[in-house]
Amino acid sequence: MTQSFFETDTMTFILLCLAVFRIYLQVVQFNFEKLPITKNFNNTKTFHQYGFYFSIGYFVLFAPQFLLG
Repeated sequence: MTQSFFETDTMTFILLCLAVFRIYLQVVQFNFEKLPITKNFNNTKTFHQYGFYFSIGYFVLFAPQFLLG
């Protein structure tokens, strides 16, 4: 039986690293409005704010799995 990449802890760890990177960008006050893809959205501040909240939520839910186990 082979395991898929998505069934292992590797995918969770990669997404956790991306969430930590997103939180870091918010802490250093990176200007997300300068990104090229942001120009396509009407309400950019709300879009990036929700991304920050999702990153915090993902970190809170899945970080204990790697820190404690």
